[in-house]
Amino acid sequence: MITVYTARRVHTMDPSLPEATAVAVRGDRIIEVGTLETLRPWLDAHEHRVDDRFADAFFLPGLIDPHVHPALMAILLATEWITPESWDLPGGGVEATVGHEAYRARLTGLEATHPSGQPFVTYGWHQQYHGLISRSDLDAISTTRPIVVWARCFHELWCNGAALEWLDAAEGAAWDPHIDLETGRLWESGLVWGLNTLRDDLFADGRFEVLMEDVAALVHRGGVTTIADAGFGGMALPDRELEVLAQVHEGDHVPFRQYLIPQVAAFKRAFGSEAEDRMAALDEHASERIRFLHAGKFFADGAFMGQIMQLREPGFIDGHEGAWMADPDRIAHHIRPFWHAGKQVNVHVTGDLGVDAVLDAVAELLDEKPRFDHRTVLHHFGISTQAQSRRAAALGCAVQVNGYYLRYFGDQFVAEGLGTERASLMTRVGSARRNGMSVALHSDLPMGPLQPMLGASILATRMSGTGVVLGPEERLSSYDALAAVTIEAAWQLKLDHEIGSLASGKLADLTVLDADPFEVDAAAWPDIGILATVLGGRVYPLEDS
Repeated sequence: MITVYTARRVHTMDPSLPEATAVAVRGDRIIEVGTLETLRPWLDAHEHRVDDRFADAFFLPGLIDPHVHPALMAILLATEWITPESWDLPGGGVEATVGHEAYRARLTGLEATHPSGQPFVTYGWHQQYHGLISRSDLDAISTTRPIVVWARCFHELWCNGAALEWLDAAEGAAWDPHIDLETGRLWESGLVWGLNTLRDDLFADGRFEVLMEDVAALVHRGGVTTIADAGFGGMALPDRELEVLAQVHEGDHVPFRQYLIPQVAAFKRAFGSEAEDRMAALDEHASERIRFLHAGKFFADGAFMGQIMQLREPGFIDGHEGAWMADPDRIAHHIRPFWHAGKQVNVHVTGDLGVDAVLDAVAELLDEKPRFDHRTVLHHFGISTQAQSRRAAALGCAVQVNGYYLRYFGDQFVAEGLGTERASLMTRVGSARRNGMSVALHSDLPMGPLQPMLGASILATRMSGTGVVLGPEERLSSYDALAAVTIEAAWQLKLDHEIGSLASGKLADLTVLDADPFEVDAAAWPDIGILATVLGGRVYPLEDS
């Protein structure tokens, strides 16, 4: 049986046949894209039905988010959110909190109503929006209850004295330079230390499974049919995470597929000398909805939102220094086994000094073992130079960015941190396209909301939160912005033969919209309604559409 889905217009994201009005599907595959008239040879020869429920709607290929962290989002959903921007979460809306006094009032109020005897963990603090915070500030709220303030960038914690004891921070501080007992700050590797205790507490009593169901709801709400966890194993222990994924994100009721990219450092922490064998054996756990890529995730420098990235001169306005998540001289060493095995390399890199270190590593590895079509992806690519963009292109790299940074942190980074030139040119995607690089867009959930149409809109407009266009020459065209969440995202995952565009033989994954993004101003894309998704030929309506 062939099913033909009709629409007012189909945008295939395939330049050879860019538009159509019908998609013919058999099983989970597209057999042909065109019109009811051009499909006649197939329809005359086979039993078929025409499904015209979306005849007045518009089709895009199923949207793709190539860098999310489901388990990380789940653990944060177990905390109290006080964020500088509003969020629409499965448990209810979160209003924006801006200003030092407003943050302190909200923090104090939530702590006072928190159940007695339980640690209080809150997520979302950001210095540019909420002012400075330290151990003494939190001790003033309570010296007996552990209070943990989890930064909006995720990469750092601020603790009172009771929380430092709860997290065994003194033991970690004996060897970790990223734990400061005086200020109560744990960042980067210090955060990893703190997670050992936080994870067990926040995921207790079956909450991990329940919260992963909430994450699944966010994926569908965004019109997304494919996600990639670019750092699998970094939050929960890999075996535990696989167990929960198989329980919650598997089955025909799940409207998306996910591909897992192991976080190499996390596997080494968990399995030591057996890490490479454990990563190689992941394919044994593959299923219909949960699959694995022959790739690895690595890190260079610190978080962008928290201004912990490593910068070239002139550095940060206030003179503070960023952090390395890996010794810059050892990045090639960490990547080498994956490179020589022919696997794809994905690197978290946010500052221009970090970009230098990563490009030096890629050049070194290319000299050792030349590879064609290696598709090394630079994730985030926050601050870069024009020369780095050209060099990355010459080395065969691609960039994957979070447009959300520009919208909600661009203005603050201009005023506090970087100044106008560098802050305006963050996520230098226009240059990347002009230099011939693939550009994809991710949410890095929970760093940004899982809303690809919002992210694409930001890259096409580069409009900040105050309405200022930051770096207009770095805007993407409408096509390139939508390609960043469809065919370019698929290409960077090495899945463009299966998803990312609509063509004969590919998986029948669609996102159904109530307006045509190519006929609507890009600034209005976030307002386009998502009616349904189609995964492998099966329709999954959105409940609120």
